[in-house]
Amino acid sequence: MNSDFVPFVDPTDHTSLAYETSSLASSSNCSYPIINRIPRFVPATNYASSFGAQWNRFPKTQLDSYSGITLSRDRLSRCMRGHLTSLDGKLVLEAGSGAGRFSEVLLKHGAHLHSFDYSCAVEANASNNKRFPNFWLAQADIRNIPFQPGVYDYVVCLGVVQHTPSPEETLMHLWDMVKPGGFLVFDHYKWSLKWMAPPPIRDCVSLYRRIILSLPLEIRFPLVQRITDFWFPLHWRFKDASLMQKLLRRVSPVIFHYPEIKLQSRRDHYNWSLLDTHDSCTDYYKHLRSSSSLRKTMEKLGAIDIEISEDGNGVEVFCRKEI
Repeated sequence: MNSDFVPFVDPTDHTSLAYETSSLASSSNCSYPIINRIPRFVPATNYASSFGAQWNRFPKTQLDSYSGITLSRDRLSRCMRGHLTSLDGKLVLEAGSGAGRFSEVLLKHGAHLHSFDYSCAVEANASNNKRFPNFWLAQADIRNIPFQPGVYDYVVCLGVVQHTPSPEETLMHLWDMVKPGGFLVFDHYKWSLKWMAPPPIRDCVSLYRRIILSLPLEIRFPLVQRITDFWFPLHWRFKDASLMQKLLRRVSPVIFHYPEIKLQSRRDHYNWSLLDTHDSCTDYYKHLRSSSSLRKTMEKLGAIDIEISEDGNGVEVFCRKEI
């Protein structure tokens, strides 16, 4: 990870920052601490704190280099519409990096990567990808990005937009970071009529989520772990029975990836289930959007060559800023 702090700017007015031993200082007398070589532009505790704790508990689980599969690379390649192999030397902004599953892939393909996350998940990302010299990382808000706008060949934001306070505002800020001729790549949870139906007509995750979010932060993960420990053995016992899995999803909130994800062991499947169940039950914001509404948003922002598909987490969008 690069220890040169030159790329960082004041997130409020994009003016340059001066390095002062353990902080970055602006000309307007704002000071941003540097902790563990990572500039911090937001408070340590915020609405993404559950995510931060989650990624520091499971820092390597979803990394391709650790899992032995290429799920992160495949998803990123699909979302980038074949541009992944053209990143060598390109300036890329990654918004909402988590533990760095996509950071690792972008860096391996030669990107000069500026990355940030709102939560303390940056600690996990720094540990996972510290070997790359072309990597700059900050803890920052997607609505106040501490990098220079309008200069990025690619802005990548996967698994994040739906978890921010306002997806419209988030997309506007991401769009501002793209240079003329550059590309914005993002995905979003998909809205459909099934979300209007109550459990058990559809899956019961929303019911568990409502209960878990009402509890103090320190209680949430232990509770999700107990719930996973209860339901996961049943999912595993009937892992080859598709009808039984459908029935279980009506009463169990556990996210079970067998056989879609080809993990190596029962333990690996358990870890992914615990991680993704916690993720789905503790996200403070969970917005849903249709493909048509996302297309309208990007057209309003002036995007061209808009490609939208329904895959992965829901809706995947790839578009370009006109020169």
